[in-house]
Amino acid sequence: MLHRDPAGRCVRDKAGHGVIALGLAVSGWLAPAVVNGSPDWSAAELKHEIELTGDRVERLALSPEGETVASTASGHLAVWELATGKLLHRLDGHRSPEVERPLPVAGLAFGPDGTILASTSWTPGVAPEASLKLWSLVSGERLQALAGGKGCREVSFSADGDSVWAACGRNVQRYALDTGRVVERLGHFPAELERSGDAEAAAAALPMPRQGDADALALSEDGTQLAWAGRPPTYPSPVIRLWQAHAGDAAGEVADDGESAAFRGQALPEVAPTRDPLALSRDLYGLEAPSPISEERVAQRMLASGEVRVILTLSNLADDAVRAWRYRLTFEPLEDGEWELVRVGRQQQCRRGPTEPDAWTTELCL
Repeated sequence: MLHRDPAGRCVRDKAGHGVIALGLAVSGWLAPAVVNGSPDWSAAELKHEIELTGDRVERLALSPEGETVASTASGHLAVWELATGKLLHRLDGHRSPEVERPLPVAGLAFGPDGTILASTSWTPGVAPEASLKLWSLVSGERLQALAGGKGCREVSFSADGDSVWAACGRNVQRYALDTGRVVERLGHFPAELERSGDAEAAAAALPMPRQGDADALALSEDGTQLAWAGRPPTYPSPVIRLWQAHAGDAAGEVADDGESAAFRGQALPEVAPTRDPLALSRDLYGLEAPSPISEERVAQRMLASGEVRVILTLSNLADDAVRAWRYRLTFEPLEDGEWELVRVGRQQQCRRGPTEPDAWTTELCL
């Protein structure tokens, strides 16, 4: 399995399981990701990407802190650490005494503290050994097997984490975790468990061009992180991506991405069209070598014109005059799914004049 950092670089560990992207410090946008009360997905940042082997992902669940993601494929469950791409647990899933293969997983949910995962199965005509299972994400062991062969679909934890709600059979039941017994039945999930936000609408607004259709989506509880699973057209295998919505001003523009500032035009490098504007931008203008001090930050967005805009920022540079560089690269779409670099601009922050140290300028630094 390969893990890609937000720059698109991939490395494989010696065992071939978990991978850590080393060297560059790629920092995220830390401002709240809400514009006029709604997340701004049109300028979302690709935070993490995990390249998988095997079948396509069928379901996803995102932990409350956005640090881990659970996925299902062909009835099997896996839990991944997003920052490293490390496989934390591979869980047995759901089975039936009537069939040899695992049953499809119908629902996934993390507990409030992120240490418990609930999974359900629903297969008419096949009686599972347990339609609702709770898993420890500390040990990777199954904690409880509930609901028998009723068949369950959606699942959600109570806010205090002491019970779990599941749509099993014709009703919605609340199971107390200390006893495993049903303590309440309703015709629908309580209103306080209804998730806000629309994962499909968020995915439709993402700035990544031509990433293809999603096989599975999961929105974080605060509605600002989106887990996306699918197989982009140029990829040999499925991937899981974590997107972070960006902050914006009252007009809905991305904060501090250099869009409104002046850039000095640069000579276009002689490069062939690319299918990955972000990766080409990093190859052309990114940090040349790993550094414990310098940082590299990159954002990509689709413009209304159909062009792709990449903003690449290099900060804390080891330079007596220049404190930071910021590049703005614009790509136009070609008919074959590739992108042509058509404009490059640059600006900088100076350690000494002609502007304040935190101001961006096109003037030469002293």
